[in-house]
Amino acid sequence: MRVSLIHMKVRSTLNDNLAAAATAIRKAATQKPAFIALPEYFSVPNNMEQFISAEKISKETYAETASFLEKTSKELQDIYLLGGTLLEEDNGKFYNTSTLWRNGTLIGKYRKINPINVELKAGVSRGDKPAVYDTEHCKVGMLICADMFDPATVKAVVDLGAELVFLPVAAMGTHPHVKGHPLTEKLATENGIYVVKVGNVSSNARGGRSAFITPWGIAQEATDAVKDSVMTMDFDMQKLRDYRKTLKKPT
Repeated sequence: MRVSLIHMKVRSTLNDNLAAAATAIRKAATQKPAFIALPEYFSVPNNMEQFISAEKISKETYAETASFLEKTSKELQDIYLLGGTLLEEDNGKFYNTSTLWRNGTLIGKYRKINPINVELKAGVSRGDKPAVYDTEHCKVGMLICADMFDPATVKAVVDLGAELVFLPVAAMGTHPHVKGHPLTEKLATENGIYVVKVGNVSSNARGGRSAFITPWGIAQEATDAVKDSVMTMDFDMQKLRDYRKTLKKPT
């Protein structure tokens, strides 16, 4: 099962971000993956460095981003599109929402359960439901960035049977430098899960470096090059399922 991720530069305008995403998605599609994934807040101008009002960002970016994802997904011909995240409004509340598309149809979505302090201060609300979706390839779990720090959120996705977990991320300048991917490596090894971590170029050394992570370690990682790139990997689902059988089940 082939998966592609888009490791993106953050642009200063919505249109520039969407144009860059479209170019990278088309490039990824030529490799005929089952899934293509985008980073957290991929369309938000300057990403999180000027994150002050969730309401303002939602009003300025949600409609065009959702339309872009629907239209682009329609063009992908049976490829699942993991739409990074966007700020979704629902009854006056704003959620950092990850979406899963196929052939122009919204298959499912997940609202970040653990927004960081900057998001909370800006008016982002907490989601309350884990999300795992069945596809013909595998069971897909959805987490967003800081969810990785909350064992209960991770356990909820694992307990629902996730095999491939998408983790769009965006690290701010205040985030401490991180060596490797300690949390995602632990998740993958202890639970028998593949993790697709999708970040942006500006946060490479601060926890936002894109990577494909398996129970056997980091299979592929983004470089420090300050440019858009497409990473693609073939995942062996049978190998994963055989590995999962060796794990000790809790008593």
